[in-house]
Amino acid sequence: MKSKFFDQLYQQYWPELCVRLQARFGAGPPDPEDIAQQAFCKYSELCNEQRIDNPKAFIYTVARNLFIDQFRRIDKQQQVMDQIFEELDIAPVYEDSAEQSALQTERNALIEKAISTFSEKQKQLMTMSIIEGKSYRQIAQETGLPIANISRTITAAQTLLDQTIRTWEYDGSVDNVTYLLKEGSGQ
Repeated sequence: MKSKFFDQLYQQYWPELCVRLQARFGAGPPDPEDIAQQAFCKYSELCNEQRIDNPKAFIYTVARNLFIDQFRRIDKQQQVMDQIFEELDIAPVYEDSAEQSALQTERNALIEKAISTFSEKQKQLMTMSIIEGKSYRQIAQETGLPIANISRTITAAQTLLDQTIRTWEYDGSVDNVTYLLKEGSGQ
């Protein structure tokens, strides 16, 4: 009977718990799925020894505490590493992995490709706004364009960039990104 109850509890709350943990603490490390699994294991161990009135609250509390404990361990490890580097009088090296470097290079190339599809007007207004840090009012004074037109043009370009990056991050497909760029360019 307890096994069936536990199975129902697990099926009902595990996905929700993972989503909540990720929303609150991020994707990891530690992984929300691992923490959720540990919380259910803890519940399984204790429910045989004592009665737990609110299993959901118990599991969520245990999961939160496990996350906090992991963060403390990670912080403590970082402090020890910093102390070692300090004692040896060397600066820690923060290198991206080869995979991270390759992904960043690919992402930068994708952004450049997206920008290359922009009209000259979009490129000019994006440069003035983002790179030069000018307000829409300043851009309007320099270009003679209405502020509403500037806003629409920059928003459309930024939306296309955001969609391009999200599409690439979601499915990694350059084909979908290329289609998106063809459909969305030319303001």
